[in-house]
Amino acid sequence: MHDHDDDGLGLDAAYSLETPDDNRRLYAKWAASYDSDFIEANGYVYHENVVAIFLGAGGSAGGAVLDVGCGTGIVGVALGDMGETVVDGVDISPEMLEQARTKTTVYDTPAYRNLIEADLTDQIPVGDDTYNGIISTGTFTHGHLGPEALDELVRVAAPSAVCAIGINAEHWTEMSFDRWFADRSRGGVITSPEVVNVSIYEAMEGEHAGDRSNVAIFQVR
Repeated sequence: MHDHDDDGLGLDAAYSLETPDDNRRLYAKWAASYDSDFIEANGYVYHENVVAIFLGAGGSAGGAVLDVGCGTGIVGVALGDMGETVVDGVDISPEMLEQARTKTTVYDTPAYRNLIEADLTDQIPVGDDTYNGIISTGTFTHGHLGPEALDELVRVAAPSAVCAIGINAEHWTEMSFDRWFADRSRGGVITSPEVVNVSIYEAMEGEHAGDRSNVAIFQVR
């Protein structure tokens, strides 16, 4: 496996991101080769696992879905292949969004309706209660993005929206995601989440081979 860490790209670089600007710089360089260098080379199956969880929990069913941290668009394709026809994507990297813009589903339709450039530590330029479902894979993985960003996702989610949010298992307690979920569910903002632990890679070898992630499934009240 060659994950390009020798030239500043790859998993080690991704896991060490600390600021939004770090994120922009890495993915500007990596966008064009990301699918082959990372998704295919590492047997990345995380997105498929989270999409299955989202749909299994009753996510969307024909409503509008927001793919948070959509990157090159693999989640949008997976959702579209399963019949979801209204998917928007948001990402901090314009270069990654350009890759997502080229993606189509098995029905030869665009994977995304809209693609939005935004920093999740700030505000997404979308109105309140816009989406019937929220899905996120691989975004709450890096150290710069904590649970406060989840409040913005709740804002753009409509009442009863199903959310499936993947969160790095190490960050879950280190960055107090568990406290955020306890506070928001106790306050009646969301339902108490079901948390499922899933694998990220299928065919990978090396130090990240056994990496797993928590996926929190909940509804907005």
